[in-house]
Amino acid sequence: MNTNWVIEEAKKIDSSKDVVILENPEKKKCLDDILIKRFWPVAWESIEDTMYNYWPADCPEIEFEFSYELTRSMSYMLLDGQKAFFRGKLSCSMRHWILHSEFWLGLRQDTDMLAIIKILQDPLLRGIPPALTVYEDNFDDYYQIKIENGRGADWGYDDDKYIFSKIKKAVEVSTGLYEIASEGILKLEAVDNFLALLHEVY
Repeated sequence: MNTNWVIEEAKKIDSSKDVVILENPEKKKCLDDILIKRFWPVAWESIEDTMYNYWPADCPEIEFEFSYELTRSMSYMLLDGQKAFFRGKLSCSMRHWILHSEFWLGLRQDTDMLAIIKILQDPLLRGIPPALTVYEDNFDDYYQIKIENGRGADWGYDDDKYIFSKIKKAVEVSTGLYEIASEGILKLEAVDNFLALLHEVY
């Protein structure tokens, strides 16, 4: 840009605000185009193919992320009815990308505690330990375990096909995990298979 973008963007700011954020408009557009034009079609196709409810129904909202460099992100979710069980988020800067995946495992109140402990103590999940929440007023979703993971790289280290495969794999694995524990039931003898599938992404 020939003019100073900081000055031009500052002119648009409401001076009554206590905090403002300035984004380089050219880089912002570039990052938004990367997310919408290159990666959203793959994410949308992946969540649509699951036959579960998904969000968003069409083009996602691209959001600003706090970082040491301009970073933009898009999110998408899978739901069974109104209950979300997976969220994917792809974040991009001009330097690198990060794919973040979250899976929520809802279990009934009569679930064997040994099954829950086995998941929480899994050594391969120590990087981002699972979080357990108890909902005392909900028998069918009494225990909720949140499992998450993030991975990424600088642009140029991997090609787009690699990132496409990671987006698809996260959706595929998360759907499989949800179906193993369908209706909130996960028996102790099924935990090993659950963890083996989990380790493919998380």
